[in-house]
Amino acid sequence: MYRYILVITILINSILADEIKILSAANLKFFFSDIVKDYNKKYPNDIINVEFDSSGSLSKSIQSGTSYDIFLAANMRYPQTIYELGYSVIPAKLYTTGSLILLVAKYKELSSKKLLILEDPRIKEITIANKQTAPYGMAAIQALKQEKVYNKIKSKLYYSTDASTIIGDVLWYGHAGILPKSAVNFLPRGYNIEGENWVNIDQELYTPIEQGFTVSKEGSKKQSVKRFLKYLLDDGQKIFKKNGYK
Repeated sequence: MYRYILVITILINSILADEIKILSAANLKFFFSDIVKDYNKKYPNDIINVEFDSSGSLSKSIQSGTSYDIFLAANMRYPQTIYELGYSVIPAKLYTTGSLILLVAKYKELSSKKLLILEDPRIKEITIANKQTAPYGMAAIQALKQEKVYNKIKSKLYYSTDASTIIGDVLWYGHAGILPKSAVNFLPRGYNIEGENWVNIDQELYTPIEQGFTVSKEGSKKQSVKRFLKYLLDDGQKIFKKNGYK
């Protein structure tokens, strides 16, 4: 009798369990494991596989035939384009809004100078996300231009799709970088002092980084996808806020 109950329980769990394939903007990489861990406390049988890259690269990948269930982008435009081209079944929907920080090795003048610190000749390189494919890179360029420092420092600009590389360049080589605020929680002790190592970039200098998602036709059929999106837009928001999102 107990054996039959066990078999039925296993069968029910296997039916309820599902795999969710997520294509995610790289700015979520720092803390997405916290989201998965928290979600799996409630739904331990759902398997979540995540691939991180710039939103533009992921958009191209989807258009080239890459399968996915949920596309979490770093802006609204990429998921909306995917929808308009017929690669998803819902228009772009907002799930969070991000912000930028400026990270330097250590400058006591940072809190007063902010982006103007980048004119300092001691800073040889300034690394940002790829301005062609990453919304955070586009926002960084916009902020630099609005602050009227872009033309003075553009020869020092370098581009990367990996925020961890940017952090390493700043801390090891004394460079500077513009990053999503979520990076703050992952800076090593002694290099995470607000006003000396990093500072918020005035959000009036760039268009709000509204991040949207869309869902594929296959994903829309999965109960696990519906569960995850409900979690993301509800309980998951506390993790976004903890990591500097709104």
